[in-house]
Amino acid sequence: MVRNTYNGKHPKRAKKAGKAKRRLKTIAGALLRELERKMSDEQKALYRKELSLYKRVINQQKDDKDKIYSLHKPFTRCIPKGKTHKQYEFGNKVGLITTGKRGRKVITAIKAFLDTPYDGDTIDPLLEQMQQNKLKLPQELAYDRGGKGRKQIKGVTIITPDKPKASDTVYQKRCKRNKCRARAAIEPIIGHLKKDFRMEQNYLWGEKGIQINAFMAATAWNLKKMMEKLVREFLHFVLRIFFKQRLQLAT
Repeated sequence: MVRNTYNGKHPKRAKKAGKAKRRLKTIAGALLRELERKMSDEQKALYRKELSLYKRVINQQKDDKDKIYSLHKPFTRCIPKGKTHKQYEFGNKVGLITTGKRGRKVITAIKAFLDTPYDGDTIDPLLEQMQQNKLKLPQELAYDRGGKGRKQIKGVTIITPDKPKASDTVYQKRCKRNKCRARAAIEPIIGHLKKDFRMEQNYLWGEKGIQINAFMAATAWNLKKMMEKLVREFLHFVLRIFFKQRLQLAT
């Protein structure tokens, strides 16, 4: 029965998979009702939260909002990717802000979201987090096309890729193009946070776990950058002393 639900989007299997899914829902509903009949009132009160979750999973429809995708983590969301090879991604959305220094990208704000907000609406909470941490807000913030429609937030100018104005000079066009290209450097940072710093899979429990997991990944990234800077400064210090002694011996 479960095997028949696989690859349900294929035209030759859609009918068979749909029938198998409906049959599984019927069986699950019957088992849940039988379980409730055999449970005492005390047991129903004790497992009320779990029973309501199971009922919600069985009765949810295709077009419902806030659907359940995981029994162990009900706060998991379906995020549309807009890519042909990977249309959807299951998890929670995370937004982050990094510095603009080349080669020294430090994460200044990171936040996980339980819902699936519009990308432009994730900028305000990140800037608010920077204010709470006593960090100076940037004058400009380069964002991708997902933040279109937001020109200024908390006094910060939001720059998104767009067609240049007719009144822009060649210098203004080049500056904006370089800023948007520099923003693309955040994509490999997201990839490293997912693969190397375990932000892709949340091993913590509960809704607060996704935020803690994001904080831990960002902390590991910043610590690595700090260690690289310390190593670089130590090597410069050693080389400076070594060459200074060589010069003294030569003279």
